[in-house]
Amino acid sequence: MKTPVIALHGFLGRASDWNNVRAASRADVVWTCPDLFTRGASSFAPPDVGAPCWLAGYSFGARLALHWMQDQPDRWLGALLVSANPGNFQSDDERTARRMADDVWGGNFRQLPWDGLLSRWNAQPVFGPGPSLPRKEEDFDRGKLAAGMEEYSAGAQFTDPLRLPPRLVWLAGARDEKFCALLDDMRNAGFPGTFLRVDGSGHRLLQEAPDAVAAALDNLVA
Repeated sequence: MKTPVIALHGFLGRASDWNNVRAASRADVVWTCPDLFTRGASSFAPPDVGAPCWLAGYSFGARLALHWMQDQPDRWLGALLVSANPGNFQSDDERTARRMADDVWGGNFRQLPWDGLLSRWNAQPVFGPGPSLPRKEEDFDRGKLAAGMEEYSAGAQFTDPLRLPPRLVWLAGARDEKFCALLDDMRNAGFPGTFLRVDGSGHRLLQEAPDAVAAALDNLVA
């Protein structure tokens, strides 16, 4: 029986964001790519696809994967974590500031006009000069987007490296200075796994470097 991989997209993402990675992958696995923010999406809980499973997560999806692995450590074989923030802030002030910023975004996603909101989201410095993804309002549930920001803020998260499986790969774009610094911080703090940078890429690795993401996954599950 083929081993399942549950692949989680980022905030304001779609399951189809993984399509190019899946096409490039040679892994002999069964992919499950849930839509987290569409109307009718049930929750942020793991889908029931059997165990043991691999996880793959990008940005928000990587944070969600970290939650799942800490909550049910025996269920997961390991994970590919792309552009991941473990939430381990250096001070309470930093943590509080992130919680407040995400609460503001949550309120914005409940009520602001869509086109201007999307422009503000894509203009964040973390995305750099990378691709701005077209997103239609009708494809999303604004309440779920707001809940994602408020309930799964990086400011509310703390990742215990002792509760993670050893078979992890952490991936960041070499032009993504913030998340490359997080890679260094996690390595220095004794987080398990392999830490890799993708040359010539920024934060949105699923779009900018799907071949590199696929190769990292293939090596992980081989």
